[in-house]
Amino acid sequence: MIRGFCGTLLRSADLFFRSAVRLYGQGKAADLKNRSALHRRNSNEFRVAFLRRFKWATAVCAVLLVTVAASAQDSAQTPSPQNLEKINRFWQETLAISAQVPLETEVEKVKDYLPYEKYRVTYRSADGVRIRAYLARPIEAEKAGARLPAIVTVPGYGGWQQGIMLDECMRGYIVLQIYPRSQGESADLWKIDGPDKLTWQLDRPESYYYRGAYLDIVRGIDYLASRPDVDSTRIGAMGTSQGGGLVLGLAALDPRVKAVTAHLPFMCNFRLTATIEGSLVRKLLLQYGDMNENSFSTLDYFDPYVLANQIKVPTLVSAGGKDQTCPAPGIRSVFDRLGGIKALAYYPELPHTSCGDFYKMSWEWMDRNLKP
Repeated sequence: MIRGFCGTLLRSADLFFRSAVRLYGQGKAADLKNRSALHRRNSNEFRVAFLRRFKWATAVCAVLLVTVAASAQDSAQTPSPQNLEKINRFWQETLAISAQVPLETEVEKVKDYLPYEKYRVTYRSADGVRIRAYLARPIEAEKAGARLPAIVTVPGYGGWQQGIMLDECMRGYIVLQIYPRSQGESADLWKIDGPDKLTWQLDRPESYYYRGAYLDIVRGIDYLASRPDVDSTRIGAMGTSQGGGLVLGLAALDPRVKAVTAHLPFMCNFRLTATIEGSLVRKLLLQYGDMNENSFSTLDYFDPYVLANQIKVPTLVSAGGKDQTCPAPGIRSVFDRLGGIKALAYYPELPHTSCGDFYKMSWEWMDRNLKP
C-alpha cells in the first residue's frame, strides 16, 4: 500500500513539476530558458532540485488542494469589464495628477561605519504629503560610474519591518526602502487620524488610505529614475506581507517595474480573504464595522487580484499552508490572473513568517531579470 501511494505521489510530483511550478509565462520555452535561472538547468536536474527544496510529497497534495479551493471561488470574485474600465480610468487620472507634484527631494548621507553608502531621503508625494525613505548603494558604485539596477521595497503591515535589508545593495543594486505615509518614519511627517490603515476613509477610493500609499511608492520610483547612478530600465520591486501586496499592485500601476517578488502577500483578493476565518482582512473589517459591499467596492480599486490583468512582468510569489494572516487561497487567486512569466512557491508548513529558501529564490529571480 505504501509503495503504491509513493508511486502515486511520484507521478503527481512529475505532473506538478511540469505544470504548477513551471514558469507560467506565455512565451516559448526557449524564451523562458533565457529569462529564468530555474530553467537554465535541464529537466532532470531541476526536478531533483525542486523535490529537495519544496519537500514534494507534502507540497504536491497541499498545492493541488489549494488550486481546487481557489479555482472554485474564482469566478465569483472576478470583476466585471465595466468595473475594470472604471478602475483603470481612476488610476490613469490619479497617477497623472500625482506626477505633477514636485518631488522636492532632500538627500542626507548617513554617517555610519557601514560597508556601503546609506542616505536618508525625503520627498513629496500626492496631496503634498512628505515621505521618508532610505537608500543604499555599493561603495564602489561612485568610482565605477556605472548605472546600477535598483530595488524598491516597502514594509509589512506594522509599518516598520522591511522585507529587504539595505545591505543587500552589495549584491550590485541600489536599494530604496520606502515608508509609505503614516508608516515607519513617514508617520513623523503625516499620520492618519484613525486607528487602522485598511479601514481608513474606506467609503470612497479618492480618499482611501492605500491610494496614497501606492502613490508614495510610485513617487519613490520617480526619485530613483532621476538619479544618474540608477538604470531606470532595470527596476525591481520586492516585499513581504503588506509589502508583497503593494509591490504586486505597483507592478500593475507603473510600467517601470520590470520584475517582482512577493512573499506571503497581503491585500490579495479582499472579497475572498474576508470569508476566511483568521485572516487579517476579515479581522479588521469586522472589528471596525466595514464588512459590507460599499467597503469591498472601494477595496477593489487597490486589490492586486483586480489589478492583476495589468501585471505582465516576471513575478515570483509565495504562499504558506499554515498562514492564517494572508491565506494561500487568496494569494493563489491573484497568481492565477497574472500575465507573463510567473512562478508560485508553496510551503505547506509555513505560517506567516520569513522563509530563507524563498529569500534566496527572490534574489536569483532579480538577478536573472534585472542583470545582463
